[in-house]
Amino acid sequence: MSKTSSKTKNSANATSQSRSSVAKSTSKKTSEDTGKQELVSQQSKDVSPDRALQQSGTKPGKMLIPKGYTMRAIQPAKNYDVISFARAMNPDFGPRVQKLFEVEKEAALEAAQTGVYVGWRCPEFKWDCQRVGRSSKCFCGHLLSEHDHYNGRSVRVPCKQGGCTCKAFIWIPSRPEEIGEFWFQRRRDFDPSAWRAKCRCKHTHEEHDPTGMHRCRKCGCGAFNSNFLCAACDKHWELHETFFETSEDRKQNGLPTGPDYLPFAEIPSLRNMVLTGEDDGDMSYMKMQEAIAELPSNKPTSNTTIVPYNQPAARGPAGVHGNRAGNHDSSGGFKPVYD
Repeated sequence: MSKTSSKTKNSANATSQSRSSVAKSTSKKTSEDTGKQELVSQQSKDVSPDRALQQSGTKPGKMLIPKGYTMRAIQPAKNYDVISFARAMNPDFGPRVQKLFEVEKEAALEAAQTGVYVGWRCPEFKWDCQRVGRSSKCFCGHLLSEHDHYNGRSVRVPCKQGGCTCKAFIWIPSRPEEIGEFWFQRRRDFDPSAWRAKCRCKHTHEEHDPTGMHRCRKCGCGAFNSNFLCAACDKHWELHETFFETSEDRKQNGLPTGPDYLPFAEIPSLRNMVLTGEDDGDMSYMKMQEAIAELPSNKPTSNTTIVPYNQPAARGPAGVHGNRAGNHDSSGGFKPVYD
């Protein structure tokens, strides 16, 4: 019994000594931490906030960087390869580009052939936000081909449709893609033929007067204020104008003409997709250039003027129609078709 009691007593003494040692160590550590905190607190009073951040490894106005870690700055790419990325994400990228710019492509080719350019842009711009062709829609809801005859000097081209009071062609978007709203096409019940550009009053352009300030016929809205922005310049529709110009006028004003008027003329790969739906080289573009170069130098400044072969261009009345079959007239001159 005495031996057992002695062992128990010795074990209790060892445990007591161990606890005492731990308590002293903890007390010493706590005292040291308190001293450090007081020292840091005292130093922080004498050091500026930026200096304190630098000492802690944090740069002023920057993210916290732990000591011992390195950081590499993120730099934007010098050369953006958006086309390759778009191709990777969309197997049918080429055909989609061709479909999207089909109307503008036809307008550009028509303008290059006739010398009559119809563009929609802000007056101060040196480029067109939209190339306008015969299948483009007017604010009144009718196509350009359904308006009166026009030329490169036209200012107002009234509508010829019965009952329409439109006195001047004003381009309006006819597809949501033309204002950058591509998500409409993904809707199951979306009807492209029923889509109309809207005012901030939530009524369509066809529910506004086609003349003057375009007052709304459905509410008290005094003018058409678009609820959308131009996909090319991010400005509202009402800040743009529709221009009828000749190639000579555009050259004097520093605006593109001929092949340079094509969509993406400055990006060959996209330009080729607009023409053929594929980036298949410049063959189609070169053929188009040759075709434009072979046009007579006295090409018309109107979409209706007859131009006899090897004879001066006749700037006759706008109501004269060209022969679409390209037959010879009584004077022996050939009547090429430019529309």
